[in-house]
Amino acid sequence: MQADILAWAVPATFLAFGIGFAVLGRVGPGLYAWSLCFTLASLAYGSTVIPVSDGAIAKPLFEDLLFLLSLSGANVALAARMGRRPRLELLAGIIVASLGSAGLALVLTGDAKLEIFAIQTGCALIMVTAASHMGPRSARGIDQALFWLCLLVAASLALQNLVFLSSPLDPPMSVANWRESPWAFVFQLSGAATGVAMAFAVLVAIGMDLIDHHRRSSDLDALTLVLNRRGFERRVAELRRPAGQVPAALILADLDFFKQINDRHGHEAGDAVICGFAALLGEMASPNGCVCRFGGEEFALFERGLSLSEARDLASRMQRALSQVRWPFELSEVQVTASFGVVALAPGEHLWDTAGRADKLLYVAKSHGRNRVVADSIAPARMPMEPALYPSP
Repeated sequence: MQADILAWAVPATFLAFGIGFAVLGRVGPGLYAWSLCFTLASLAYGSTVIPVSDGAIAKPLFEDLLFLLSLSGANVALAARMGRRPRLELLAGIIVASLGSAGLALVLTGDAKLEIFAIQTGCALIMVTAASHMGPRSARGIDQALFWLCLLVAASLALQNLVFLSSPLDPPMSVANWRESPWAFVFQLSGAATGVAMAFAVLVAIGMDLIDHHRRSSDLDALTLVLNRRGFERRVAELRRPAGQVPAALILADLDFFKQINDRHGHEAGDAVICGFAALLGEMASPNGCVCRFGGEEFALFERGLSLSEARDLASRMQRALSQVRWPFELSEVQVTASFGVVALAPGEHLWDTAGRADKLLYVAKSHGRNRVVADSIAPARMPMEPALYPSP
């Protein structure tokens, strides 16, 4: 029979996906929920293979519950992926309403057609709820693909319902003859296709997440978790990409007398100061800015949209904020300060040329007593004719 072709292949395939996602559970958010989703789907499809007599209610409703819980698992997984709280109350309401409608249909009429319609409607609503966690304008392409795939599953279920409900059935469909009908094959084939497509989309998402994680890790300073030089250059290029004469500024900052902190209090204390300073810079940077650890105790802050005078004021606020920090433990009596060099970027100027100019101003600040901000007197009008690379620390 047609239904027997997929009778055990579908639950076996879904169980394999469930086991696979359980093995990968720690790799990314929501993978244990995906494992539960496909394991429950495997049990649901496997349960439909077992024959049932007319008038049975418990077994069909148990299968229906498994299908609804399976898609609810997908809902929870997608919410976790987007860092959102799943709408458990809404999911519970959909499950109760769908099961209640299906149960009434079986008790009052014995018609499996109405039961299937109620459950597939509930499944479609759950997938629409899952799509609502993401949206068509998600930042990443794979998340947009998952959004449209959720809507595709919901649309497929809704279309099947419309055709199924409007099609005359002779004899009337019951829970006993449902498995032998062509509709059972259609629904099973559709569920298998969309389920496998969803599983592969999730696997692609896992791979892309791992690649992004590796790239982000390679762009970050291991101690402070702010950008390193490579990540800083990449991020600044992104921020400068929008067209237009938008001002931008670069602030170089270097902790004063940092060697004394290491010598007197140890390198662990020095690392704590570096991490604290990096956190302070990160808090004061805007969404159009980024922070980099150039090396040692030297940091850089790029800000898109700030004029030279605004950047100088920002550096002064950082200077004051740092001087007011009360450090813990053996550093409680230490007042940590920093020196700052502030420049505006010339149109088309290379980042490291700008950093070279800022470094000269930082040297001036250091040589004039430290704990001060030195800025360009004017913003440069054009890019220097002979670029000079900023030296590595």
